[in-house]
Formats: sequence, structure tokens, C-alpha cells
Amino acid sequence: MPSFIHKFARCLCGALLVAGAMQARAEAETYFAPAPDAHWSYDEVIAYVPREQAETPSVALAKINIAFYQAKQLTEARLCAGKWTPRGTLQYQQGPEITRIGSNKGKGPRSAWYFQSLRRPETLVCPDVTRAEYFMEMSRHLPAWISVCPARQPTTFRLGQAVTGSQQALAVRY
Repeated sequence: MPSFIHKFARCLCGALLVAGAMQARAEAETYFAPAPDAHWSYDEVIAYVPREQAETPSVALAKINIAFYQAKQLTEARLCAGKWTPRGTLQYQQGPEITRIGSNKGKGPRSAWYFQSLRRPETLVCPDVTRAEYFMEMSRHLPAWISVCPARQPTTFRLGQAVTGSQQALAVRY
């Protein structure tokens, strides 16, 4: 029989997931659809959460947010003396929604939750750190299925490495 603490923890986690999903949906409904080259003006996050890791879009969104928050904390501890850097205002969000990507060890395309967000870039509080350096360091702490691209940069970062536009499709791995 589950203890009171276990029941409370389950209820709290469920409530947080629902609240986060509702907020994301509300924010996404109030923002514009980006122009084709909008990523040049905004910080971009793209994720392909494998379906094996998330059964529902809410779980996929929670995994993305948790991974991003942890990577941000580790990056700020290393580059910014632990100072919290601004997040920027959410301008656009798409997903999580089902998509097909790559191949599954010769068995054809596999299913994933696609997610994209664009945020208005804000000045970092890290002295002598460029946006590219910050995003590259943050990408070192993110799972392989999340990539980040700072505003006004032609390069996407994944797993602590720079990936140019022509290489990006080849770099998705699990």
C-alpha cells in the first residue's frame, strides 16, 4: 500500500505536468508563426524525443524542460559563476507532435516527438562569454535528441559540437 508521501509525490508530479502543458499551449496560441528564416532572430531549441522515452506529448515536453533546465544550470555554474542567465520571451512553440525520422537499425523510419521553440535573445550575464560559447557548452549537457542554435548564428550545437546546416540531418543519433 503506497504511503502518503508517495501519493503526494505522484499527485504533485501530475499537477506540474498538467500545469506546464496548459501554460505551453496558452503561450503557443498567443504567438506568431515564424517566418522561414526566423531562427536568425531568435534562440532556437529543436528536439526529437524518441517515442520509447515518452509515451505522450506531456511526458515529452517534461523531458525536454527538465533536460534543458539541468543543462542550463550546469552551464551557468561553469561559465557564469552560477549566475542565472535570462531565458528570453517565448515567441513561438511547435509540438510536441509525432514525426518520423531516420531509420531504426534497418527497420525503416522511427517515431519521435518533434518540438521547436524560438525565444527572444537576451544579454547573458556571463562576462567575456559569447552566445556561441554559451550554447555550445549547454549542448554538452543535453541529450543527443536536443539541439540548440543561438540567434544570428549559422551553426547549431549538439553534444558539445558545432553542426552546420548541411551536416545537421546526418548528426541526429540516439
